[in-house]
Amino acid sequence: MNYKLCASVASVLLLSACSQTSFSTIEYYQFSQPITAMQRLAENTQAQLRINTVQLRGALNNRGIAMVLDNNRVNAANYHLWSESPDLMLTASAHQQLYTELDNWMVIKGLPVITDLDQQSFYELEYELHHFNGDEQGNANIAGLWRLYYTNPESGRKLKAVNYFNELTPLQDSDYEGLVATLESTWLKVNKQVANEVSKLAL
Repeated sequence: MNYKLCASVASVLLLSACSQTSFSTIEYYQFSQPITAMQRLAENTQAQLRINTVQLRGALNNRGIAMVLDNNRVNAANYHLWSESPDLMLTASAHQQLYTELDNWMVIKGLPVITDLDQQSFYELEYELHHFNGDEQGNANIAGLWRLYYTNPESGRKLKAVNYFNELTPLQDSDYEGLVATLESTWLKVNKQVANEVSKLAL
């Protein structure tokens, strides 16, 4: 047996397999939430709301779009990826919608250091997502909780509210584009509910 010939054939077969894998098309997805031009001055608002980066459990914060296969397994797609980290995408989407919905609030992302005493009293919103995925029954699922805190120089940081939610929405179309569109509409629904609750606060 010619061992050199066998090694050459094996090398060709291996390279062929690798090249076929490398030609697989990767698709990137993001929310298509439109941006509306808006302007708001702090002196024309009643309160400040700071939105922390959304927290996602485990594999849900991978670039690969998540599918729940059964009660114990989550699969992250190899060729259907979010265009950015899901936590950043969800945070930007929540910020944009809450800014639009809460027109008498100054809604900002994160916790910048502010030395102005008037702006050291603020509300703070935290999201923790336990589900952000599709499932084998043809649904998009977003579930978790949001917490609202209030901070001022006199009393410090206090927890004001905790709300759990579980939104299960049938897919608009049974493909990844349909899953992304349905996850987006479900996230907008969640934030509409958050805005409704926050707007009830006596400022």
